[in-house]
Amino acid sequence: MSVFRLLRPLTLVGACVFAAACAATDLTIPEEIPIESQTWAPSLQVTLSQFTKLTSGVHYLDSLEGTGAALTGTPTVSVFYSGYIPTGSRFDERSSLSGGTPICFPLSGLIEGWKIGLQGMKIGGKRRLLIPAAYGYGSLSSGGIPANSNLLFNVELVATGCTVV
Repeated sequence: MSVFRLLRPLTLVGACVFAAACAATDLTIPEEIPIESQTWAPSLQVTLSQFTKLTSGVHYLDSLEGTGAALTGTPTVSVFYSGYIPTGSRFDERSSLSGGTPICFPLSGLIEGWKIGLQGMKIGGKRRLLIPAAYGYGSLSSGGIPANSNLLFNVELVATGCTVV
């Protein structure tokens, strides 16, 4: 009897075990939840009625209106920010509280929700953005952000026209 003939049943068993394991793995992506139906962690202090809803579905709340020029189509922004998912988990931050320096981003490289939500914001202002998943990372997960997650960002606009390093 050849070795191949002996290994054939083992190969078949291995393939069946692999197929069963793959079938048992839940690969479903959670559905998008409209911002209006989203439950936000109490620690995030989101009261939807205080936010202004844009036609895109992005919501914003100016916690401090800046005194500088309003953002309109500028190619770069210098900001402090923090980003959260609805559970209250922070996935990213660049804070002035920790003695950090603002970060300069090209607007073209930001998620669509930032491009929409920052328009009209004044330098020196602080704004909260509620961004629907479709204007965030959509059906992709990214760095601690589950697929189809709505997002909350706290943004402080420090300057426009900065140099991206």
